[in-house]
Amino acid sequence: MSTIQTQKCPIDGDHLQRASDYLAQFGITHFFYGITTKVMIPSLHQFKKLRRRLPQEMIRAKCGVYSSDAILTFRHHYLQHFAATDEPYFNKHPLGLSVWQDPDLNGSKGEQFARLLEEYQIRSRGVWHLPIRQHPDWLAAFVFFSDQDRQTLLENLTANEADIGHHLALYAALFNEQCISQLNPIANFSCLSERALAILRLTAEGNSSEEVAEQLSLTESGVNYHLDRIKELLNARNRAQLISMAHTMGLLD
Repeated sequence: MSTIQTQKCPIDGDHLQRASDYLAQFGITHFFYGITTKVMIPSLHQFKKLRRRLPQEMIRAKCGVYSSDAILTFRHHYLQHFAATDEPYFNKHPLGLSVWQDPDLNGSKGEQFARLLEEYQIRSRGVWHLPIRQHPDWLAAFVFFSDQDRQTLLENLTANEADIGHHLALYAALFNEQCISQLNPIANFSCLSERALAILRLTAEGNSSEEVAEQLSLTESGVNYHLDRIKELLNARNRAQLISMAHTMGLLD
């Protein structure tokens, strides 16, 4: 197995335990949380890798919120070996609750996937998408797993859908408040280079393009190019709006 690149976000353990205990009463045994983007064109920002959600790109997430080390390891195995041929992974899941269809476990690949699911005592899985305040094109994503069969889990979740959705929205807000600088998908999936982020930070601190260029050993035209490119990617009208958006989205502290 390749090295797991994704780290656990520094969320207070008590918050994670309360979230796990709450979800357990409905049959959810594990979950992980991150921020995804709406799979649509055009999107309000132009990062192709966020729209595609290809497993080989998603496996490189720097950070996530995980209910256990075990589910972080499962996610890595799944994305590395099975997601590319798992039809539910690529479905356009709606806002709110989505309990995935059972996977195709036929053939040698299916048998390997079945063994992985059995190892982690997973019989059903799904995702719960919620809007978040940081960006209209972003969604909170609680990916959840259960040792119950799909139909039983679906009935349990559907019967309590409003209450669960409310609690998950509160947990999403809490996780984002604590770790938005790591969870925001632009930083989490390395959509901007470290140089571009450094230029953005220095500009937000009030430095002129000339001053930024001097500090980073760049040309002034190079700094302006990076800023114009970021502005284009985020669909910002001007630099003032760009800085404001970057703060809201967690790109700037």
